[in-house]
Amino acid sequence: MSDFLYEIVADAIREKIITGEWGPGQSLPTYDELEERHKVSRVVIKKVMDLLASEGLITRTARSGTYVRRYTPVVRRSSLHYQSSPGAPFAEEALAAEYIPAYDHHSYEDHATEEVARRLKVKVGDPVMRTDYVSTVNDKPVMLVYSIEPLAITRGTPIQYPEDGPFMGSGLVVRFAEIGLRPTLVAERTRSRMPRPSEVRGLMLEEGTPVVIKDRTTLHHDRVLEVADLIFDASFFEFEDLFPVPPA
Repeated sequence: MSDFLYEIVADAIREKIITGEWGPGQSLPTYDELEERHKVSRVVIKKVMDLLASEGLITRTARSGTYVRRYTPVVRRSSLHYQSSPGAPFAEEALAAEYIPAYDHHSYEDHATEEVARRLKVKVGDPVMRTDYVSTVNDKPVMLVYSIEPLAITRGTPIQYPEDGPFMGSGLVVRFAEIGLRPTLVAERTRSRMPRPSEVRGLMLEEGTPVVIKDRTTLHHDRVLEVADLIFDASFFEFEDLFPVPPA
C-alpha cells in the first residue's frame, strides 16, 4: 500500500470506476463531499483528481464538474504487428475494445538529419522517405507514427511509397520481403514522458496526460531498413509483450 495519502484515496475511487460501480458519464461527488467522505484536505483531493485525470479515468469540465470517463484501453501486442501476414493489428485491437478505428497518412521525400542519419546508418543529407501516420479511435487521435526509410533502398521499387501501390497496408515484413529484404529483427525501445505542445495538439490530450514513446528500428541482418517514432496517448493504451520460454 502507498504511503501517500492521495494515492490511497485515488485507489478507492479508481476501484469504483474500474469495477463499474461508478459508470461512464456518471458525475463524481463534489470536492467537499470527497473531503468529508475520506477525511482529507482539499489539497489531497486535488492531487487525487490530477492523478485520475492523468490515467484517463475522469474528465473535468470548468462548468459542470468531474465525470467518469469510459476506460476500455486498447491493448497493443507488439508481436502481432511484425508478422508475415499481420492483417490490420491496430484495427483489430481497437475493435476488440469496441472502438471504431481509422488512420490517415502522408508520405514525402526529405533528407536525413544528423539524428536520422545516425539511426539509419546513412550519411547526413541522404534522401529518405518520411511517412506520418495518425491513428484514431472514435475520431479521437490516439497514436502518431513518424516512419523513415532510406530511398537508397526503396527508390524505384513497388514499395517506395509505403501507403500507395500494391502493398499499401501490408506491413513492414511483407513490403520489404517483396524487394528481397525480409526483416530479420524489429527492435522497439520504450519510454514515457510528458508530451510536447505539438503532441498535445496532435493527440488532443487532456492536461496532465503523458505519452508513451516507442523508438523502432527494422533491420535485415545488419542493414537498417526503417526507423520510426511511435507516440501513444498513455491513457488509451496498455502494452502486452509475450516472451516464449524455450524448454530446458
